[in-house]
Amino acid sequence: MSTRTVSRAAARLLLVLVGLTSLAALAADPAKTKLKGVITAVQGDTITVVDQARTAHIVQVSADTVYKKTKGLTNVIHEKTDASVLAAGLPVTVEGSAAGDALAAREISFRSEDLRTTRQIQAGMAPTTEEVGAMNKRMDEFGTYEQLDAAEVTFDSGSAKLSAKARGDLDAFAAKAKQTHNYAVVLQGFTDSTGNAAANQRLSTQRAAAVANYLQQNAGLAPGRVRAGDGMGVAPDAGSGSNGAARKVVAKLVVDKGVQAGVKP
Repeated sequence: MSTRTVSRAAARLLLVLVGLTSLAALAADPAKTKLKGVITAVQGDTITVVDQARTAHIVQVSADTVYKKTKGLTNVIHEKTDASVLAAGLPVTVEGSAAGDALAAREISFRSEDLRTTRQIQAGMAPTTEEVGAMNKRMDEFGTYEQLDAAEVTFDSGSAKLSAKARGDLDAFAAKAKQTHNYAVVLQGFTDSTGNAAANQRLSTQRAAAVANYLQQNAGLAPGRVRAGDGMGVAPDAGSGSNGAARKVVAKLVVDKGVQAGVKP
């Protein structure tokens, strides 16, 4: 066997060994999991978290677990704390990896407002039947949205450019949003029935993006509160032909009923 043939064989063997090593490393990295729910029990290094589906999860904490208290509209501002703040009734987000039947927590985060409410409840008397019922109702309503306001802006045929009237309507809509606690903005773009389906899909998406950009860059809404716009293609009420009312974006001001209930006095 020539020296060149031996070198090629050695190179192939090295590539195979590197690939096997990479696969082994991936297999050794347990799947990461994110869990959102409410703490119902704290026992030493183990906490029980019940999710929106009312499923109880066992979470294990350790000296390596990081605890973050978030604040602000977008919850990106945070400060580190310790396990002593964990208590029944506190809504949390847990990030970690599977450890048998439990979840080994790498990070546990919660809103400062929720911590304050939980401590106020703990400082008072035992919850009444009405309070327990209210908490259960709040858990049922997480992820259920209530519409508080809406605005529709229309566009010229084939265009995603905002008119002066559209910008004024969006400014008024944004002013209402800023007065709403824990709001979110949902956007849906539409077209009339002219043109082909692929082009209408692209145009409806561009219109929704144009409204999202204006609300964040010009009207002063927080980026974390404006959802990415959805292009819906032809509007359900478009009819046939060129319909100016169908060339639109519908902006909806909504709140999560579960979150909103948690901040009411």
